[in-house]
Amino acid sequence: MAMKLRILTGVLMGTMMSVIMSGFITAVNTGIDTGFLGRWAYAWAVAWVIAVPLAVLVGPYARKWAERLA
Repeated sequence: MAMKLRILTGVLMGTMMSVIMSGFITAVNTGIDTGFLGRWAYAWAVAWVIAVPLAVLVGPYARKWAERLA
């Protein structure tokens, strides 16, 4: 059960962060025009492939660090 939760949390965190960050960065770097959605979709796909595995692998360590700091 713990592994399922760890993976699901990483997928959700990675997906949400990659959607938001890629959207903002694409808008700032290239502007919002007729080609924006295509550029954003491409940037999101690249970001998602990186963000989800990182969130799954690094998330538990980040939680431990946060618990120590709190």
